[in-house]
Amino acid sequence: MAAATAARALPRGPGLRGLPRSLPLVVILGATGTGKSTLALQLGQRLGGEIVSADSMQVYDGLDIITNKVSAQEQKMCQHHMISFVDPLVTNYTVVDFRNRATSLIEDIFSRNKIPIVVGGTNYYIESLLWKVLVSTKPQEMGSENTVDRKLELEKEDSHELHKRLSQVDPEMAAKLHPHDKRKVARSLQVFEETGISHSEFLHRQHTEEGGGPLGGPLKFPNPCILWLHADQTVLDERLDKRVDDMLAAGLLEELRDFHRRYNQKFVSENSQDYQHGIFQSIGFKEFHEYLITEGKCTPETSNQLLKKGVEALKQVTKRYARKQIRWIRNRFLSRPHTCCHSSKDAIQ
Repeated sequence: MAAATAARALPRGPGLRGLPRSLPLVVILGATGTGKSTLALQLGQRLGGEIVSADSMQVYDGLDIITNKVSAQEQKMCQHHMISFVDPLVTNYTVVDFRNRATSLIEDIFSRNKIPIVVGGTNYYIESLLWKVLVSTKPQEMGSENTVDRKLELEKEDSHELHKRLSQVDPEMAAKLHPHDKRKVARSLQVFEETGISHSEFLHRQHTEEGGGPLGGPLKFPNPCILWLHADQTVLDERLDKRVDDMLAAGLLEELRDFHRRYNQKFVSENSQDYQHGIFQSIGFKEFHEYLITEGKCTPETSNQLLKKGVEALKQVTKRYARKQIRWIRNRFLSRPHTCCHSSKDAIQ
């Protein structure tokens, strides 16, 4: 088992006192469905460590089944952090917010002579904890009604106009970004507007720091141990299809109905629903949009067809996301010259 192999390579819990900075930061990578959470739990119990979730959707309260959160019982077996602490209606929670909070947690875990175990499927969240790769702009109070998120404001503007403005202040970054990639274009404009320094210049400075490289700045923690769980694509596809079926059996539809009634129905009636920000972009929620808004308003046959359509869409988008995660790992982790990433095909069921 991958967990046993990894555990033997790390110090046992009773012998951890005295040298907190010699402890590793354990990071578990892998596509959705490869068993990352199970491995993290086994390592956490064996090593007496604490788990830091790195999942951009699990930070939100709600949709526990569709975001595949660990159960309350599993959380009692080993301390978990960064799960279900952001209000579902907050749409301006960013990777910078995540990095700041999670970094403080990791430092606290180290200070108590314990091993932090970072696990999750949002690879750019993990990347933000391993390397100096982000640019911090003006601090904001997450969720505050008085907060004006400049990036969200910019995203409301015409994409070609935004790209033209970026070309004027940061031609290097503009050349890398497609005009239709409004979120990244808006982010680069936000960096320039709030700091007076171009986004590309910030990245150049990180790359030239000692320990930096073409993909980012130096390591943030000195002893990372990165474990990559990998499964053959055919096996993974079958596993992901079964996981969707298991979610349905666990009450997925009722969870979606409840969340739709509590948080999304009003937006739909006002034609202002937004599946591009916050928890509303969770894989599995927008795929059932037609089913949720027509349930009870159409024939049972039509409703059943929309349900089947939603289930099939969820299975397909989940498999596409898994492939995207694997590409990210290969491009952003395995290509770094100072990365030692241990791979195991013994992904846990």
